[in-house]
Amino acid sequence: MQNKKNSSFEKIGYSKNIPEDADIHDYEKIKIRDKKGNVNTLYRRRKKIEDLDETTNFITSWNVFKSHLS
Repeated sequence: MQNKKNSSFEKIGYSKNIPEDADIHDYEKIKIRDKKGNVNTLYRRRKKIEDLDETTNFITSWNVFKSHLS
């Protein structure tokens, strides 16, 4: 069962290790406790602010909202 949980986290970009030459501050980490009580730490590279999708742009969202009213 633990492998299934880890694979779902791996699908969204988490891994068990970070590269040796990487800066630890460029990664976010989460701790997951398995059924046996062991704590596993997973890491994922942080995304830059420029990676925002169009839903965060208010003007675009407002134009889509208005188009649905017509």
